[in-house]
Amino acid sequence: MRIRSKLSLVPMLVMTLYSCYAQQKKGPNSSTDEIAAVVETTAVNALLGASVMAFGPENVLFVGDSKAGVVYAIPTKVNEVKEPMAFNLRDVDKKIAKVLGVTASDLIFNDMQVHPVSQEAYIAVKRGYAPDAQSVIVAVSPTNGEVRLVDVSKKTQVSIKNIRTDEFELYGRSSSRLNITDIDYNDGFLYVAGLTNGEFASTLRKIAYPFNNSQEAVAGIEMYHAVHNQKETRAPIRTMKFEEINGESTLIAAYTCTPLVSIPTSEIKAGNHIKAKTLAELGFGNTPIDMITFTAQEQDGSFDKKLLIINKERSASLISLKDFEQANKGEGMKAFSLGPEGMKIFPVPMSGTMHIAEQNQMMIANLERDIDSGNVDLVSELKGAYFRLSNFDSEYEFPDYKYTETEPWKDFHNMVKPIEGFPELVKEQ
Repeated sequence: MRIRSKLSLVPMLVMTLYSCYAQQKKGPNSSTDEIAAVVETTAVNALLGASVMAFGPENVLFVGDSKAGVVYAIPTKVNEVKEPMAFNLRDVDKKIAKVLGVTASDLIFNDMQVHPVSQEAYIAVKRGYAPDAQSVIVAVSPTNGEVRLVDVSKKTQVSIKNIRTDEFELYGRSSSRLNITDIDYNDGFLYVAGLTNGEFASTLRKIAYPFNNSQEAVAGIEMYHAVHNQKETRAPIRTMKFEEINGESTLIAAYTCTPLVSIPTSEIKAGNHIKAKTLAELGFGNTPIDMITFTAQEQDGSFDKKLLIINKERSASLISLKDFEQANKGEGMKAFSLGPEGMKIFPVPMSGTMHIAEQNQMMIANLERDIDSGNVDLVSELKGAYFRLSNFDSEYEFPDYKYTETEPWKDFHNMVKPIEGFPELVKEQ
């Protein structure tokens, strides 16, 4: 595979990214007193729960609490960061734990979103494994790596109607985790996926924002599950995203084990029983975690909009929205399949990735667990590359390796090394 040696924006950013890396290597400069002051404010900024998050209009942060059946709207005010910045924060779990006054092993990472103005990573963290353990939102700076608590004092909230009350256990895990499985904002409304009481347990709720104490009735969802070879109404959407598909506003959604479906936004309305169209099977025995859409540069210099889905048990799934649109013109899948099937699905190496978010016009932010150390890292990947060079023990980095004159990887390697925090490894052009 050949990588273009010149990508837009990269040359002017190398020094900016190197400066960012140098600052991050030093770590936070907070004194012991400052950290103690932050710990004291943890209780003030704690939430009963923080399961999933999404940014909305005017940079409001929506936070869904699955156990309590509540959605919070938290206003944010930050400084704008215009230049694309890269995260290279190893062991970010230890940084967060220090601020919260706990050990890294006490943290549960529920979700991550990147602020559209500041490029800060907003991370929803549960402080401990006890059923009544509270959650906080922390923001991690891309410019210096500092961690701060997010102020939630001015939040508004809405309770989800008809939340499922017959809590049960799934292999020792409470079903309350599924009351709110994902949230997303689209065109004046907050959409909340999860479970409800009733025959058609899989639901979407449509809530106007700003909250006005009203929400549309639950809409049941039916979809064909190719691995199970049956139509299902109980499994909730696990991750979702709104996009314009074939000229129509459409909800793209993925389920456990792993159907990928489309739902016209116009069908999500009070009392409607939705029949989603299953366009692909991403593969059996898997749970999708996050999905994002973004525009990336292709090898020929053109640009294409992509759908990226990260999974618990499989490689990440990369799909061109052109292929998604083509599949959406058909009737969808109707027969048994273990997948991957239904459209062109390109697997990308993102093992250990827990959450992703679009960070800026160049990069994706990854919250990932290192499979060797067990620690959690916050790092960035280039759109179009979909892997980090520094994750590999490559022969290219051996001291005696010399690139040939026609070596297609040399310029690419030299470009990404400063972005990943290793400018000293750039080899002579």
